[in-house]
Amino acid sequence: MPKRPFKAGDKVTVIGSPPIRLPPGLRDELGTNRLFQSLVGKVYTVRGFDEYGQIELRQKRLSYVWIEPEFLKLRARKRQKP
Repeated sequence: MPKRPFKAGDKVTVIGSPPIRLPPGLRDELGTNRLFQSLVGKVYTVRGFDEYGQIELRQKRLSYVWIEPEFLKLRARKRQKP
């Protein structure tokens, strides 16, 4: 597995949202596209990673959101304890 560009505890800014593709005739009843669009431009703390390399962010109004690293920009690295 390649080295991760982020570590748990890092502060990241969401710089884009993944494309949401739904099968023809299916509506986005849960508002997934709107949810990811609402993340753009905001700062979150990296909480963890899943087995596919997606990054776990905690959002106030929902439990957790997983997003690909290419849609994130490092804002501040978590300090190492001496």
